[in-house]
Amino acid sequence: MFFTPSFLSIFFSLSLCVLFPPSPVIATTMLHVMHTHTYMQKQKNRVSETHAERGLGSGCVMLHACLLFLRRRGAGIIGLPNVGKSTLFNALTCSQQAKTGNFPFCTINANLARVPVVDDRLRRLAAFVGAQRIVDVEIDLADVAGLIEGASKGAGLGNKFLADIRPCTILLHMVRCFESAKDGFDAPTPLDDISIIVNELVLADLEAMEKLLHKNRKTRRAGDAALEFCQRVVSWLQDGKPVSYMKLKTEEERQWLQQYQLLSAKPMLFVLNMDETSVVTGNKFAAQVEEKFGTERTCRVSASLEEQTSQLASRDERLMFLQEYGIDLPRGEVLLRNAYRLLRLQSFFTVGPLMAHGWTTKVGASAKEASGEIHSDMEKHFRRARVMPYSEFLSKPNLEAAEMQMAFVDAKHIMKDGDVMIVEHNTPI
Repeated sequence: MFFTPSFLSIFFSLSLCVLFPPSPVIATTMLHVMHTHTYMQKQKNRVSETHAERGLGSGCVMLHACLLFLRRRGAGIIGLPNVGKSTLFNALTCSQQAKTGNFPFCTINANLARVPVVDDRLRRLAAFVGAQRIVDVEIDLADVAGLIEGASKGAGLGNKFLADIRPCTILLHMVRCFESAKDGFDAPTPLDDISIIVNELVLADLEAMEKLLHKNRKTRRAGDAALEFCQRVVSWLQDGKPVSYMKLKTEEERQWLQQYQLLSAKPMLFVLNMDETSVVTGNKFAAQVEEKFGTERTCRVSASLEEQTSQLASRDERLMFLQEYGIDLPRGEVLLRNAYRLLRLQSFFTVGPLMAHGWTTKVGASAKEASGEIHSDMEKHFRRARVMPYSEFLSKPNLEAAEMQMAFVDAKHIMKDGDVMIVEHNTPI
């Protein structure tokens, strides 16, 4: 059991290092790989028992471990039980990974996957340069157990739910906006449903912050800025208000709030689940949510239609199928793009005959910071970059002409959404 293939490969690599000492860069990379392997193995062991109970194979166990390891730009699908969360998850992942059923707590353990954020601009660039492969930007997705009133005190699967969504960077709040008398549902009450979820997040945050405040009062003096901010957050939560609505005075307060990892501080996008005939026109239930929160924080979907469409072989087939309902794009794609915008993220592209690749960076990021999304060494040894807007790039006669006319920019150049980029750096990677 001890001499596994992974162990033997690491032992062999270390033996070679003794005989043929590598360069510092290679040595650092090897140590990083071994450290990552150890961490991933621990994560695999943590989740293997749960997956074994669910009858899932080792490949799914490693996927779960990878998603625990890569907790960046993760979205959690939340909501009351039986509002369509797992159906939407299956649609977005083009799978039947999540079990669905018309009974409470059909989902117990979180379903996890990494899904592409499809961008038609990248496909046009790929066609323009004749790229052999397209790589979309991706987002980690979690489908968690339904939340009920009292979850902050452990009711239902409350404790597990709160633990599952804590690593997420954005919450996709699924809200029922459809009538279904045959399934025994009452008439939708979307605003009341939203209040239940938000109140439970606020109560969970209040409990955590009161404990932190009690601790800080023992270790910090009166008048300490961190203590005063902690008190202000507690007062805000006691009024029943989500921390995401709280105005921050300084960058230091923003950093403190980030350290708290509060659930009600996370950006929330309301996913309005309705029947397929109402996605384009809307209905009275969706209108209530859109009026209160605005169209930028809401997105209409028909989870059942999206799941049905996701089983078609190609994207072209899906588009043709959706046109019968007057829908121009898969709503799952629109949903993920809206989530990116709410997170204040934007895309830039690198293209060539071998690959057209989408990358993500924050709005307002510099060229140097964007290069770090491609490879950390590019940012470390950044010299300059060549940049051209997507639409202008496509207006050129061919790839060579476009590259010749790209503008040279320095490290401080602010990237814009849709820029095509070539990075020049001082040392090879």
